[in-house]
Parts: sequence; C-alpha cells; structure tokens
Amino acid sequence: MLIPTLSYFLGVRDGIIISSILLGLNNCLKIVVFIKYIKLKKIIYLMFFMFIGAVIGSFLMMKIDEHLLALILFVNIIFAFIIEKKASFSVRKKISWLYSWLTGFTSGISGTSGPLKGLAIKCTDLDKLQIVAGASVLSFTTDSTKAIIYLSHYNPVKGDSLNLLLVSICLMPIATLLGKKINHNISNPAYDVLFFSILFGYVVRVVL
Repeated sequence: MLIPTLSYFLGVRDGIIISSILLGLNNCLKIVVFIKYIKLKKIIYLMFFMFIGAVIGSFLMMKIDEHLLALILFVNIIFAFIIEKKASFSVRKKISWLYSWLTGFTSGISGTSGPLKGLAIKCTDLDKLQIVAGASVLSFTTDSTKAIIYLSHYNPVKGDSLNLLLVSICLMPIATLLGKKINHNISNPAYDVLFFSILFGYVVRVVL
C-alpha cells in the first residue's frame, strides 16, 4: 500500500518515484539480511526479463494516461490469479519468463507489479526463506532500474518528500528484522495463505 499512500499525499508521479527509491533501499537491506538464502542461479533468468520489462515500463510511465495504467494493472492481476489457481506447476514454470517480463513492465509503468513477481518466483523450487531472499533480489532489480530512469527525467526529492524519505529510511532496519523473524516462525501453509491474501488485496485495491 506504499504507492497509493504516497501518491495521495505527494501526487501520483511523485509517489511512484519516491516509492521506487524507498523500495529499492529496503530491498537492498533485505538482500543483506537474507544473503545466505539467495540462490542466484535459479533466478538469474527472471532478473533478465524483469530488467527488460522495467526499462520499457519506466519510460512509458512518464507519458501514459493514469486510467489506462489502472486497466493494465487490473488485467494482469486477474490473469495472474487465474493462472496460479488453474494451471499445473509445469505450465506455470514454462511461462515464468512472461510473469517476469510483466513484473518488470507493470512495476515500471505503474510503480507496482502486484502479485506477478511472487508468482514468477513461486515457479522455482525454492523454499520459503529462499523465496523471500530471491524476491528481494528481483525487487531490487526492478526498483533500482526504474528509479534510475525516473530520476533521469524528473527529481521530486525535495521539501516534504525529502523529509518523508529520510524518516522511512530510518525505520527500514526495524521493519526488515521484524519481517525476518515472522518468516522464521510462520509455517509454509500459513505463508501460502498470506501470499494469496496479499494477492486478493491487490485486486481489491485496483477495483476500488
């Protein structure tokens, strides 16, 4: 909910750009915390497609109409939900590259990829903590890519935006360590319930 919250206070474009900076820094911190669980060889191809998608999406974000952005995000979330519920693991794995590209594209064009990144990495055979670590690497890939492209066109980091950015950065270590503790104590079934709850939340957010 970071992006809609910041967009409410700072404006849509500024909210997306500030969010990309915060999320990039947060994922950098998570990479440090979960570094021993990172299985780079299993996600490197996902990183490649996410990078390509993020580059294209970020450039389009500066020009596209916001109503069209909402429609694109809604369609992709519904598509991802249907595939996750109906397709077999082998079928999902075969199109994980598409999940990855859409993750980067939607992240670049609207600031968020919804559940697509989670679906892409769940196509691998990683365990719970490896998924969290891998997702942090993938998120850092898209967040850093789009932040660089956004800031090369427009820099909103000033005044209230700068103060908010600094406060958020200070809170990141606490939030990251708390999240790690929860991941160590939550069961795999509970983790799946949490995952699909977040997916449902994204759908509701887009509809409303």
